[in-house]
Amino acid sequence: MKIYCFFTEPASYTVDLIKYVYEPLKIDFCFLKSKSKAKSNLVESRNIFLDQLSFLKKLTYVLKVLDKYDLVIFNSYNNYTFILSMLLKLFGFKKTKFAIESDTQLLIPQNKFKQIIKRIYLSYIFRKKYVYGLAGGNFTHKDLFRYYGMNERNIFLMPLMVNNSKFYPKKDVNKKEFIFLFVGRLIKRKNVEALIKVFNNNFEDKKAILKIVGDGPLFDYLSKKYSSNKVKIMGDLFDGKLVKEFNKSSVFVCPSYFEPWGLVVNEALSSALPVIARCEVGSTWDLINNKKTGFIVKNDKQLAEKMLEFFNKSDLLDMYSKNAHDLMSNYWNYDLYTNCLNKFIGKITDENRRDH
Repeated sequence: MKIYCFFTEPASYTVDLIKYVYEPLKIDFCFLKSKSKAKSNLVESRNIFLDQLSFLKKLTYVLKVLDKYDLVIFNSYNNYTFILSMLLKLFGFKKTKFAIESDTQLLIPQNKFKQIIKRIYLSYIFRKKYVYGLAGGNFTHKDLFRYYGMNERNIFLMPLMVNNSKFYPKKDVNKKEFIFLFVGRLIKRKNVEALIKVFNNNFEDKKAILKIVGDGPLFDYLSKKYSSNKVKIMGDLFDGKLVKEFNKSSVFVCPSYFEPWGLVVNEALSSALPVIARCEVGSTWDLINNKKTGFIVKNDKQLAEKMLEFFNKSDLLDMYSKNAHDLMSNYWNYDLYTNCLNKFIGKITDENRRDH
């Protein structure tokens, strides 16, 4: 069976996924965008970036993919390649099946008009027998497909993944200080100011540091108002510099009001950091809930309690740290992704045999 994937952009986690999963399985691919903060020479020289093509060439390219391949995987249900492919499907390409890989939780818009439009659009797509849902997690991510009418038989786990081995803790790192770490964009929904206030209110007289890694619209505001010897707002860090901060830290905190998944949680757990995250962070249900790898909190009061609990209980910190690393090295890894993808491909192969 011939399989093709439209990736969104050559972000580092995507490039690693291609290297360790898609290329060994001989799955062809291209990128919709040529720009990403973390590009790799692995793909630069020999792959297609659709944003560099004219509309006519994009259309021709998509037509060739639909004609040549039995299964096409899309990274989203709202990008132009998927919408174009759905329209072209009306005029032929009956053998081609579509799969939507999604990192999105079930989120119903507050606006009534947007609710109606989203329901009409997704219900039409998800009820098609030739469309499959590849959910990034087992819980709220599968609920997205279920809510809009996809048959349970068409929904599969395709775990959201980073290259865990990049973040495995270095044995020679001496953790001299107790460090709480946040990594992410400095925007309102990340709730970073609340985290800083919780830290300042509870750790002023304790030997602990809060490090904020990231950039964004709130960087200048947060830096001017909160930077101190105990609160270090560091800007963006990448690759080795970022890994070094994970390795030096004690606990990772993700206080976002909403996060479709939050791959930074994968990175933290791979670094053997217990994670404290709000319940709105999508990855918590697969990577923290009932795993003893961290705590899920609902408000700032609970956040403060759990930060203090890890600070005061070294045995608990050590146990959760070991559990975090074990989960990522032994289970939520490229082997799991490959097994899930092969299970899905096997299902499509069996269906194609029956259809013929």
